[in-house]
Amino acid sequence: MSTKEKNNIVSIVTPSYNQGEFIERTLRSVISQTGDFYIDYIIMDGKSNDRTVEILEIFQKKYDSGDIVFETAGRIFRKFEIDSNCKVNCLGISYQFYSEKDSGQTNAINKGWKLAIGNIVAWLNSDDVYLPSAVSKIFNEFGKSDLYAFYAIGIHIDKNDNLIEFYPIETYSFARLLDYCIICQPTVFIRRDVLEKVGFLNESLGFCMDYEYWIRVAKVFEFSFLNEPIACTRIHENTKTSQNLNVHREIVEMQKNLVGRVSSHWLFNYAKYYLIKKELFKNGLILKFFTRVYTFFLRLKYQ
Repeated sequence: MSTKEKNNIVSIVTPSYNQGEFIERTLRSVISQTGDFYIDYIIMDGKSNDRTVEILEIFQKKYDSGDIVFETAGRIFRKFEIDSNCKVNCLGISYQFYSEKDSGQTNAINKGWKLAIGNIVAWLNSDDVYLPSAVSKIFNEFGKSDLYAFYAIGIHIDKNDNLIEFYPIETYSFARLLDYCIICQPTVFIRRDVLEKVGFLNESLGFCMDYEYWIRVAKVFEFSFLNEPIACTRIHENTKTSQNLNVHREIVEMQKNLVGRVSSHWLFNYAKYYLIKKELFKNGLILKFFTRVYTFFLRLKYQ
């Protein structure tokens, strides 16, 4: 495959497990992207036992019946239509899914990335969606420069696609990235060079593998920020980010191991969720006071 061909391909990986309620919306959001590029779309399913595989197979049949427009590196890119509301609007899409046991979401993403052939890569979880023209906006930004990693504005939505709030995005600063996760995962696209230099996701992490990866990437490459909304991340009762104590415990340990210190923000929140979990203090003012006390002792341990 020539460099020119590779440069026109965007590889997107969707990890999935029992997301039959949402995955069709995810697939549609990828397939309907518009622009002068090809999409190498890989879905890594963890042997779901709900409707996920049935939905993936329906989309596979639509893909198989489409017209071939381009072949390279063992991939067949086609033009096809799901229905009148969803059809391929980019140059062509290669669609493939695997349903097999994995060791978790991070492992599924890594397996997909290792199969990816594009010069630009991303992952989109099976309950999240891209907004129209999302990939085109990022693809055009990469075409303007030799930048290596982009993120943009993200939106929190509920299970019915209703807007909850905008993700608390900030323009890029490495110092701020250490204090807060200012990067919304489904808005991130990186060049293949990043994978080759930084490596893949840390499979020992179950909650903050994306945040840990942003920090590792930022140690080598500078992120660029696109001040436009391009993706929605879904908040519902089964999302891992709803498990606040476990999330913050893992972030604290990750920062200590990766950076050598833990930001006050993450220490304070870890202390707060720990005390809430233990149901030690019902009064808000008392909780805030003891959270600060506990944070002080945590700082002695982690800084």
